Amino acid sequence: MVQMTKTVRRQPRAMLLLAAIVLVAVGCADLERPEGFSVSPEPSVAIGEGQVFDGAEAEESEAPATGTDFVPSPEPGFQAPLLIAAGPSALIGQGVGPAVLIDEPLQQFNLSHLADDLGGNLIMDELGGPISYIQGQAPVEELYDSSGELLGVGHWGGAPRAFILQGGDEIDWLQLVSEQDGNERERKTHIELAAGETLVDFSASRDLQAVITSDDECGDLEFYGPEGTVLSFPAPEDPECTFPGRPAYGSVALSPDAQAVAYTIVTYRDDGSEAATELIVREIVAKEPYIPVRRIGEDLDQISSLTFDGQRVAYITETDGERSIIIVEEGQKDLLVPTGTVNDVRAVQFARLPLNDFTEVPDDPADEEGN
Repeated sequence: MVQMTKTVRRQPRAMLLLAAIVLVAVGCADLERPEGFSVSPEPSVAIGEGQVFDGAEAEESEAPATGTDFVPSPEPGFQAPLLIAAGPSALIGQGVGPAVLIDEPLQQFNLSHLADDLGGNLIMDELGGPISYIQGQAPVEELYDSSGELLGVGHWGGAPRAFILQGGDEIDWLQLVSEQDGNERERKTHIELAAGETLVDFSASRDLQAVITSDDECGDLEFYGPEGTVLSFPAPEDPECTFPGRPAYGSVALSPDAQAVAYTIVTYRDDGSEAATELIVREIVAKEPYIPVRRIGEDLDQISSLTFDGQRVAYITETDGERSIIIVEEGQKDLLVPTGTVNDVRAVQFARLPLNDFTEVPDDPADEEGN
């Protein structure tokens, strides 16, 4: 049996939203960032919100040091491909062209989510089915039965870790690189939601996790470290709670270096439908004041599956039952990602490193031996 180790229930809320880079403003206007924005390979050291801290507050705002833990990083100039889970189709978007099908073996699943493991491999979540791992040209390996939901992949302690929602209120991590006899992977409960809370969205990068929850009010956006505890930092005022019971924060995505975060704030009409969605992108260590946020989508559009590669934000927008993929990039117009005849788009995720070749994956190891 795989060992399960519980962490303590999460600490009392300490809302933290991050310091200050923002995508502006209306429609297809260009994006702007503070002049000091950079994608740094260094671990996060502070999270602020355009505030001026005295010495004590500044000391409290420092995040736990991650030491010299190695995390795979791409070569300079790498442009992250966009992974698209679309039911029976797995697609990849590169540059400004239309998305294309990934290698044939990935077209045999009913996909609800795709994520990379920072090693060129993929973790796949099937709708109502198991979570599986595909490593290059090796056979597909089932990681988790049908009761779990893949949330994302982080990396610390020298190994990638898949985060899985179990039972609706428990977030586990599963170490993807086995260090145990019999290839048994370590698995632990990382976060347990409080009574009355529902998970809305989740993002993982390195040893940092961003978690949006819903409750009887308008929910929270909180950040967790490698021990599954809330990181407490100076926080801004909560967004306006326009419809109690519906989450004010809609989606969240951390950058690959865990230095910046993208998230949405949602307002609602009297009937509880989405009135507007605003996109905010902030560098974690910055303390610049707020800049006007960027409105995305139209009235009543549902925005989901936010992903952020440190330079670009992609998301799914649903209008009158039709789903589209949009990419937002600094200094560029919003880009619609064509998917051809594939329309069952369920999730998007930027890959953090180039992907391996999956074309020779056998359906069954026994079949391969018989050939």
